[in-house]
Amino acid sequence: MPEHLAKSPNSLKHILPWKAGILTGLTSGLVLGFFLKAIQTYTGEKVYTLLLNIDFVPWLPPTLPEYIEFGLHLIVSIIIGIFYIWWIQRAGHPIAKGVLIGIFSSLLYIPLSQLSSRVPDLYDINAILYWLAGHLLFGVVVGVCGHLWKHSQKQDQKGDPPFRHE
Repeated sequence: MPEHLAKSPNSLKHILPWKAGILTGLTSGLVLGFFLKAIQTYTGEKVYTLLLNIDFVPWLPPTLPEYIEFGLHLIVSIIIGIFYIWWIQRAGHPIAKGVLIGIFSSLLYIPLSQLSSRVPDLYDINAILYWLAGHLLFGVVVGVCGHLWKHSQKQDQKGDPPFRHE
């Protein structure tokens, strides 16, 4: 086998760190989902309904059980988490890039609010603010996960145990 094709079993780990991306996506997706669920429960603003809305997906029924819709949300979060870890692996600044992902994902409010009658209106300022707060929280959690992952990578390279206190 040519040398450039013979890779160590760990090479895929360095190309695309699946575990870190999956954990980042799951953690941040759970935080966002529970945050928006709490907001909707206490205020009545349908921001959690908006998060799980699938009305616009033509090959899916307009509503599914909540756990399936939440599972679809987590799949999207995992994909974002994998992309994010790949991104910060090539260029640093994990916190800033996490917040940037949160900001960009909050922009989904605009098209999603137009695609269903069961979700908040495009001009519902309270819903917009809750949605923004949730997605900024999402971005911060993504960034913190990335920061911890980068820190653990540096510790692995040094051979020191991670989070060692002196």
